[in-house]
Amino acid sequence: MNSTVAADKFSAKALKRWTTAVLATQGMPATAATLSADVLVRTSLRGIDTHGISRLPSYVEKLASGEVNPHSVPKFEERAGLLHCDGDGGLGQFVGTSAVDRAVELAGSAALVACSIVRTGHLAALGTFVLAAAERGFFSILCQRTPPIMAMAGATAPVIGNNPIAFAIPVPGRAPLVFDMAHSVVARGQVVQALREGVDTIPGDWALGPDGTPTTDPALALRGAMQPIAGYKGIGLAMLVECLAGSLSGAVADLGSGQGSTGQGSAANVSGFLMVINPDLAIGRGAFDASVNAWMQTFLNGSGPRARYPGQRQASCERERGEQGIPIPAGLLAELRSLGTRVKRPFDLHPV
Repeated sequence: MNSTVAADKFSAKALKRWTTAVLATQGMPATAATLSADVLVRTSLRGIDTHGISRLPSYVEKLASGEVNPHSVPKFEERAGLLHCDGDGGLGQFVGTSAVDRAVELAGSAALVACSIVRTGHLAALGTFVLAAAERGFFSILCQRTPPIMAMAGATAPVIGNNPIAFAIPVPGRAPLVFDMAHSVVARGQVVQALREGVDTIPGDWALGPDGTPTTDPALALRGAMQPIAGYKGIGLAMLVECLAGSLSGAVADLGSGQGSTGQGSAANVSGFLMVINPDLAIGRGAFDASVNAWMQTFLNGSGPRARYPGQRQASCERERGEQGIPIPAGLLAELRSLGTRVKRPFDLHPV
């Protein structure tokens, strides 16, 4: 849920500097802190406000408590054609960027690189990672197993994660196509944001209360479960991600339920699955681009004069916010200022 309330705007460059400095106070090396700040701020630039800079306070809490390892060094190993990434318990933005970079490097000489990712923190907006691969000419898919936070009506507790999945491809002469979704009707972060900004009512199809019935109360929603898209179909797609990002990573432990929590649900130890495909080696760049252009043009021609494909609006938002600043609503701004005071890196940025 992007903010629709009045909000001060801050430059992306200033937010990156401050975010990097805050992460460094928790012991993160300069490179890791900078890469993580880049991902968080770019996510906000692209209008995904629930998964960008708004996540910083919860991440700092996990770094400070030791749930997330600030000194992580992701380790990579190829076994029987599958790349394995052990994130060493690090912040998801750093681990995810490292995994994409290594997979893209290997995909320079392989049509397809598949990577199992374990011991990583919450990855937040998966689309930001696959976008980075698409901007380098690759087709990529990324999914993440989350703690159980989703269920259908009548459930007595969350039964499965909303297990997000994202993919991106380069589109000749246009912004990359980027599709990113959780398998709940909305991300849980939207409920958190509604509560933080003082919104009393949420749509009735977003979540269930702890009694298993739909609720419009955001506080009850955070004690219950998110509802899946398209009913059992959303549950089935979440199970696909459970197979890829969970079972193929060897994850067997119950990640715990988000029920009763009012936090962001930013798990400190999750797993993921990444695929990076090199069109040059898979089919040839010319054939790939011709196919993308053909079906994309069919889609746009038939969708009306205001047609757009996934990723275009975010690309436009990124350009606009890059020029005009990133809006930060009052509730989040108060949290960031409080965080800055606690870690002795005051939020002394001035609105643009």
